[in-house]
Amino acid sequence: MKTFHFLKKKRLKVGLALGSGGAKGYAHLGVIKILEENKIPIDFIAGSSAGAIIGSLYALNPKIKEVKKIIHSQAWNKSISFLDLSWKQGLMKGEKFQKFLKKVTKNYTFKETKIPLSVMATDFDSAKAVKINEGNIALAIRGSASVPLFFKPVSWKNRLLCDGGLSEPVPVEAVKQMGADVIIAVNLDNGSYFKTKENPTNFWNNLLLTRYFHCLQYNLAQKSLGRADIIIEPQVGYLGSIGWQKLIKGEIEDVVQEGERSTQKALEQIKKILKIN
Repeated sequence: MKTFHFLKKKRLKVGLALGSGGAKGYAHLGVIKILEENKIPIDFIAGSSAGAIIGSLYALNPKIKEVKKIIHSQAWNKSISFLDLSWKQGLMKGEKFQKFLKKVTKNYTFKETKIPLSVMATDFDSAKAVKINEGNIALAIRGSASVPLFFKPVSWKNRLLCDGGLSEPVPVEAVKQMGADVIIAVNLDNGSYFKTKENPTNFWNNLLLTRYFHCLQYNLAQKSLGRADIIIEPQVGYLGSIGWQKLIKGEIEDVVQEGERSTQKALEQIKKILKIN
């Protein structure tokens, strides 16, 4: 008598690549909320700059409600205020922000995340992308989010690190290397800045240099997206380069909701690829 063994087909591993983008990064909260509600598995996370912040908090505690509590807290708003001035290599030291990050991450290392995590930064001297997946998470986030001119570069393993968005604005390749079969990429540098009828009116965002920066970020992001299976692109370009006003005031719900809307549009494609009913 023959014995038949029916092996359960292994499900595809999903990697989430969260892009850089200052206050536009609040859209990541909405993206993850919809994925969570629809039981879309997240097996790996890689993040650049703003994506590194949200991605790290979620990798440590995969409950989007808990992450939103941190982002909405008064302590969060104080930690990103302009009260940490520096006169060398950047307007702000970033030490106050790192101190807060140590608190909310419980000073954990990458080994202690519940979802495998990689944080992208840029080598200040060579301009090369640096993937961080070991050591202290708070320090890695600070390095990844250190926007030149605003924040001082961060010392890490005899390197100076700055904003991950300068080399890998959407870390698709990083999450692929982690073992993802299917990659969901969230691109915040998607050109919506150029489409909006209400371009930012503050001084920084009207500088011609800022316009050049948006062009570079857009094209660099497009290059990063090549190996992504699903691309989610929240239309939050109206926030401009950084969106400090939103960051400091904590007025983020419209940005979060746009993350939700853009993910809803991609749900059918995601479920089809993952064969989820």
